[in-house]
Amino acid sequence: MKIREIMSRDVRTTTPQAALKECLELLMKLRLNGLVVMEGDKIAGLVTKADIFRAILPTQTDIAEDELYMKDPEYTEERIFKCLDKSVGEIMGKPAFTLDVDTPIVKAGTTMILNKIKQLPVVDNGKLAGIVTLSDILGVLLKKTNGWDGSFSR
Repeated sequence: MKIREIMSRDVRTTTPQAALKECLELLMKLRLNGLVVMEGDKIAGLVTKADIFRAILPTQTDIAEDELYMKDPEYTEERIFKCLDKSVGEIMGKPAFTLDVDTPIVKAGTTMILNKIKQLPVVDNGKLAGIVTLSDILGVLLKKTNGWDGSFSR
């Protein structure tokens, strides 16, 4: 089975110039994990909730230089607000891994696991065609192996 058969064609995108706050609001509103970042018609990267959370957290250097984030909730809150003013381009994962529409689903899943990625944009002749998640792939594999109908009502 190929990725084209299971990918979502309704792909939500953003730009590198978009503010993280707007991006996070969209992710929460639409209950998505990530957005494909586009520069014109080219895929520039991917931004996920995990990327945003990592950007908010202090780095190891921050921790060594300044332990205020642990002692002062106002400092932490200020850090969060400053981070959310950053642009998507400052924190997005790049370069974006992509999959071709004709990639076998097992190869796609293996690529995701090896690269610690939960979703990937799918391209057809270099153009964004869809997105696929590890959950999409696992759901199809489970359904194929035991006739699972996709519901949890059993």
